[in-house]
Amino acid sequence: MKNSRRSITVKVIVGYLLVAALAAAAVWFTYSQVVKFSTLTQTNNLNSQQLVLVSEIATELIETENIGRRFIQTGDTTDLNRYTDQIENVQTSLDTLRGMYEDTTMKIELDSISTLLSKKSENLRELLDLRTKDRNTSYYREVIRELEKVDPSFNPPNYDRRFAKLEPHQRKVIIQLLEFNNQEGQRISTVSADSLIRAVRTVLSELERENQQFREVINRKENELLLNDMVLNEQLRNLLRVVENEEREISVARVENSEVMLKEISSIIIGVGAASILIILIFLFLIVKDISRSQRYRMQLEEAKSFTEELMHRREQFIATITHDLRTPLTTVMGYTELMGKSGLNEKQGHYLSHLKKSSEYILHLVNDLLDLSKLEAGKMLIENLPFNPKNLLEDTFYNTIPENDKKNLRLEVIASPETDCKVVSDPFRIKQILSNLISNSYKFTEKGEIVASISMKKKIEDNYILTISIRDTGIGINESKQEEIFEEFSQEHGEIEKKYGGTGLGLAITKRITSLLQGKIELKSKQGEGSEFIIKIPVKKLPEDSSKEQKTQDVKFAKQNLKGKSILVVDDESSQLALSKELIKSTGMICHTASNGEEALQKLENHTYHLVLTDIQMPKMDGFALVKAIKGNKELAHIPVIAISGQTNVTAEKYTEAGFSGNILKPYKPATLLYKIGQILKIEFARKNKPSKSNSPAQTEYSLEEISLFTGEDQVALDTILTAFIESTRQNVKEIERSIDDNDQERVAQIAHRMLPMFKQMKARDIVPKLQDLEKKEPHAFIPHQIKMLLEEIEVLLFQLQKEVKA
Repeated sequence: MKNSRRSITVKVIVGYLLVAALAAAAVWFTYSQVVKFSTLTQTNNLNSQQLVLVSEIATELIETENIGRRFIQTGDTTDLNRYTDQIENVQTSLDTLRGMYEDTTMKIELDSISTLLSKKSENLRELLDLRTKDRNTSYYREVIRELEKVDPSFNPPNYDRRFAKLEPHQRKVIIQLLEFNNQEGQRISTVSADSLIRAVRTVLSELERENQQFREVINRKENELLLNDMVLNEQLRNLLRVVENEEREISVARVENSEVMLKEISSIIIGVGAASILIILIFLFLIVKDISRSQRYRMQLEEAKSFTEELMHRREQFIATITHDLRTPLTTVMGYTELMGKSGLNEKQGHYLSHLKKSSEYILHLVNDLLDLSKLEAGKMLIENLPFNPKNLLEDTFYNTIPENDKKNLRLEVIASPETDCKVVSDPFRIKQILSNLISNSYKFTEKGEIVASISMKKKIEDNYILTISIRDTGIGINESKQEEIFEEFSQEHGEIEKKYGGTGLGLAITKRITSLLQGKIELKSKQGEGSEFIIKIPVKKLPEDSSKEQKTQDVKFAKQNLKGKSILVVDDESSQLALSKELIKSTGMICHTASNGEEALQKLENHTYHLVLTDIQMPKMDGFALVKAIKGNKELAHIPVIAISGQTNVTAEKYTEAGFSGNILKPYKPATLLYKIGQILKIEFARKNKPSKSNSPAQTEYSLEEISLFTGEDQVALDTILTAFIESTRQNVKEIERSIDDNDQERVAQIAHRMLPMFKQMKARDIVPKLQDLEKKEPHAFIPHQIKMLLEEIEVLLFQLQKEVKA
């Protein structure tokens, strides 16, 4: 699968690289073509600029020509200035155009146009001079000037200028005198008129001839200007034609080049696209092929996984069925074996019975190991957080695991550091199970020498500690090459071990798995022939000495004189729980009455006087909340405090207080907890009792009567009464569960499971409690017929063992 996935990844990467390379080549080629096209476009732009500039020059020349003609006709100097400015603009445009051409012929053509413009300007200035001269010379003045040369009388007298220095009256007299004299002179000169006329004719003829010559010069200059304009216009037309032809040729070439480039680019794009599609199809085919193969492998793996899971499930069911089917007859065999041992057998029969008992115990141990292994593999082994004393736990487990009649005469020692004599939180039952496995192994494989158990505790952070327990022996030891294998299921160092010492090879495997569940670790130090040391390290949380209610209430003892006359009513629908609570309260000297539901409790409250009411919450007819509401609603009963006792963990203390309860206790509870709460509510003084001595009773793995014994103290009759009530009520509950299952009434089954849970928790029936909790929560898997059957069989086995406790 990994190779297939790696192959797909490589192919995808190679495909992307090839497509990227093709794309890069296409981009590079397209870019080069775009650069060429850009260069061609720039050339085209230059030709376009040339054409536009030539057109502008032509337009400006036409305008210049119009201005020049208007100037010739009018002689207005404003037109001459405009003409000069226009010519300068044209010259500037010619210079710009000249800079755009590299062709010498074109530059010569432009130079000739510039020369013609200069010549045209020069002719126009000469024509201007002639026009100015023509306008400044008056024909009448010329005639008068010529006549003045013939006769001075033609000269005007101009008296004011001649006599400007004289006084006005003097000037007036002289002017009158001269005018009179001229009048006289004119009369005298009439005789010379003929000669004057001839002179005038002569002058006029001469002036006419000169004027004719002047007109011919002007006409010649105008002709030169016209010819210059014609030549200039022709050259401009030639220039425009050349530029247009060049532009046309360049445009055609550009179009052809563009078509060629577009065809090349199109071909490249088509080629790249085709190649890319081909590459994509090839790699798609390869990838789909790999994916199909991977999918096929995955389906095979899923089928194999499903098959394996089915096998594991069947194996689990098989182990569970076999072990449960074995436990019932095995318990019967062990029970009758114990009874037979008390029936007065002879030595031979006792020897047979001893072997039978050892074999039964071995099979029971094997069954328990297989059950534990099955739970661990299925992830159904529960871990609880409970307070315990590490030092006491190790001492109890160590001395209870070692047989009392130790025939090996081993030196046994427990070394506990002072800091371990405190309260910590973890799962004491599972730690005890680990220690029992390790200690029993050490005892089994140690023929002489010693077994030493030590315990210490090291702070990690705040109230979190690491609990370190060491079990060291001087037994046969373990070969270094086998030290990892012995923690595997059904594994032992070698075949001779099983023949000589027995065992299944499950103990250390279960020990390691449980240690992992507790988030701890296990280490092994061993040398073959010298012994072994198993070290377990488990995280725990240390409880402050003044914050643990358990520590405060564990050793509570009421003063008898404070209890006289105190009467308590206990309400619970579970008869065994009623019996347990009744025996505990009676053991303190108080009066205790019981009721099985809320309605019965109300009737007793009306007929008797009680100082306190203890009530379960979930009950038929009337539950605990309805009962406290009815009590608080009755003026005569409202003063009675009510304590809620329930196994419901989802109800907060605030909710109980709001409902009217004076306090609450969570099932299962220890006797000291209940007594402490009663003393707290009734304000009864209590004293501490001495710490009880260590029990030497063997460790019980299926159930424990330790907490129930705390309710009865040393009163065996009270204990038997509680157990008998529990057996009867449990068998009644089992029958109700069977009827409800037949009726498919899961709600009723959940109610019965809730009712049964507190007592089973009190007995620490760890195999049964999780199944009852699943029924209480209405988990679908809990209602499978096979699971129900196994649960009822486990309950029956427990009841059988409890009956033995009662008879004993």
